[in-house]
Amino acid sequence: MTRSAPAQINQSLVNGLACLQELVLAEGPVGVRELGRRLGMDPTRVSRLLGTLGWLGLAVQDESRKYHPGPAVHVLSALSLHGSRLLTGALPVLRELAAETKLTVALGVLWRSHVCYLYHGRAQTPLEQALGARGPFPARQSSIGRVLLAHLPPDELGQLCAEEPELVPPEGAQAFADLLGRVRSRGYARGGVQGESLAVAVGLPPIAALAVAGPIDPEQEPELAERLRQAAARIGDLSTR
Repeated sequence: MTRSAPAQINQSLVNGLACLQELVLAEGPVGVRELGRRLGMDPTRVSRLLGTLGWLGLAVQDESRKYHPGPAVHVLSALSLHGSRLLTGALPVLRELAAETKLTVALGVLWRSHVCYLYHGRAQTPLEQALGARGPFPARQSSIGRVLLAHLPPDELGQLCAEEPELVPPEGAQAFADLLGRVRSRGYARGGVQGESLAVAVGLPPIAALAVAGPIDPEQEPELAERLRQAAARIGDLSTR
């Protein structure tokens, strides 16, 4: 989870990845000027980046001259999942946890100011609907996001909040830091619109977080958190074998 800036950042690489990320997050094909507005970049630079991504197979231009993710994105995704072994190791544990708790189970990772879900579903949810079915969710509102943010070193968290101001809630940075401090102390986070989800970190340092969501009885919270820790430990062990 920790990161430190290199002595010399390759800004072209940063811009290219930002361009690819925005392309993947878009709900449909997007044009050069629109993408430039979203990224705050000059359209000429965006056009060059998209041309390079297209040459790599990571972007495709349609008949309307708009871009969408190319086939190489799926190759990259498949290779990443295979290489990390996280999701393949987690699937049996996730299905078992969903059946046992009768709650929605989620496995997610932190990306900048959002949580990206690898899995989100109930026991009866078909696998094809549970895998990658939800789009990015604001990290500060998510139990997964909060527990992963709580594990960041203070200087890294401060840098991330400065780079991603939407991370900071209306209550302010200090109130958010206090909240994350309480998460660290108890070892799990509550989140959701009405606090209806509960999450623990997977791995140390965390590589992901595991959560359940639904009607959670406050009196059963400590017991449920312990059950999540056991499941997270199993996922962590399986993903490193």
